[in-house]
Amino acid sequence: MLLFPNCFLSTSFLRPISTLLLVALGTFGTLAAHPDSTATPAPKPGTYTDKVVAHYKKQLTQGLDEYGPKKTAFWMASLDTKTGKYPAAPTRPEHIPQRAYLDRYVDAPKGATLYWDMPSIVAAMNLSALTKDDFYRKSATNYLNAFIQHCVADNGTFLWGNHYYYDAYRDSTMKFGSTPVAVNLKTESGNLHEARPIIPAWDVFWKLSPDVIKKQLIVSTENHLVDPETGEFNRHADRKSDHAFIEAGGILVYTMAWLYDKTKDPKYQQTADRIAVFSFDKRDRTTGLIPISPMHNRWDRDVTTTEAGLWASCVLKSAEWADKAHAAKWVGMADEAMTAWLKYSFDEKKQRYYGMLNLADGKPVWRTDNYPYKPQNYADVWEPLFPTHNYPISLAESCLMLYKHTKKEQYRQAVDRWVTTIREEMPARQGKGAYAEQYGRVIHFLLSCHEQLGGTSYKALATQVADEAVRVLWAQDMFRSHPGEDRYDAVDGTGILALSLLWLDSGKKPDMMGLYF
Repeated sequence: MLLFPNCFLSTSFLRPISTLLLVALGTFGTLAAHPDSTATPAPKPGTYTDKVVAHYKKQLTQGLDEYGPKKTAFWMASLDTKTGKYPAAPTRPEHIPQRAYLDRYVDAPKGATLYWDMPSIVAAMNLSALTKDDFYRKSATNYLNAFIQHCVADNGTFLWGNHYYYDAYRDSTMKFGSTPVAVNLKTESGNLHEARPIIPAWDVFWKLSPDVIKKQLIVSTENHLVDPETGEFNRHADRKSDHAFIEAGGILVYTMAWLYDKTKDPKYQQTADRIAVFSFDKRDRTTGLIPISPMHNRWDRDVTTTEAGLWASCVLKSAEWADKAHAAKWVGMADEAMTAWLKYSFDEKKQRYYGMLNLADGKPVWRTDNYPYKPQNYADVWEPLFPTHNYPISLAESCLMLYKHTKKEQYRQAVDRWVTTIREEMPARQGKGAYAEQYGRVIHFLLSCHEQLGGTSYKALATQVADEAVRVLWAQDMFRSHPGEDRYDAVDGTGILALSLLWLDSGKKPDMMGLYF
């Protein structure tokens, strides 16, 4: 039985619309090893926007798909910053593994990945509004239309995220568990649909084609749900009980709350509520801590991490679209979850937050293995690898939001502690430099502090972080997305950095268009 019956039975309109564990990230080469890494002097005030403009002008002029028999409007996911084109030698240095999983094709080799490009789509839209030059908006819109034409299954599911991408050389959407294979849009179910950790800019799609995005959200959410009555979900859209990561749950809550706001149909708010309650009800009744993945018998069933903060921030943002009763309920759930996390998570001696907590007693969990996809002993604001279930800045943002809602001093104290951690852990990664996304997230958090709490210190620190980001990443009129080589990768989050730099320069937060990170 369908959760959302009688929705979009026709799909014909879609087509015309346009040694792994040994490679540790801590072993990356230092910036000094690369002759261009620190060549750019500290930027003068007011120049961040100029660099964002230059980056997208080059990327959207040189970096489009010109590689297969069909020339399309897709933005290539990887570029050589010297040429602005797909790297002639795409093999990575051994000391710089890819950011999103170490052994998968999330970075869209020889192709494009709209999901990970969503922050850059929003940055491009904002650039056109800021500069009065429609070039950026048109390029973004053409990309979106190309995606709708080539990467939407006949059942309406967007084939994107962490298991799908568009191969520009083969002119085909690809699907991978391990080895990528070409997708047949007529028969593909989208069972590996997995869109985390970024919430896409749903407003952009709504403006472009509301029927297409509404169908995508309804069909994919139906298939992510294992049990519509209890709200049990899976990170993959296959209706199987497996990894109910709270990160994925938070994104589903946000998405359904957003759709409720657009349609005012109460069933979407009800679905959001059931998903939120499902994760919240899995909390330990003694400690109040919420497990990362409650349905699968492995390490993350018995621990919590800063991912709880990402879940809380998604629930808090969702409350902005809810009716009064649901909004109060969701804020209360986030408050209770974060109160429990803050009770156990801070090491007073080291003045740092733990990376993992044992669900049953709240004690820190120390690493005893080399498994890459779990946090270190302490939450790391500069850790680039996804998915380690390490979201310290998202948790910091949730504390800032909860301070606004509740005025509880525990949240102001947590915000101050995260700001201190940022200040004391610069330069990023012991001088090796951070990835674009981490710089962008930190700047965004600090500017949110400045906006909400006032004073000059937060913006001053944001400027310090921005200056380091430019020194580390600026090269040949583009941003590298990570230090150590002249390479841009969409998965590294340059769009998040660009949006944060635009905010820092202008003093006005960009229109996020439904994007949340």
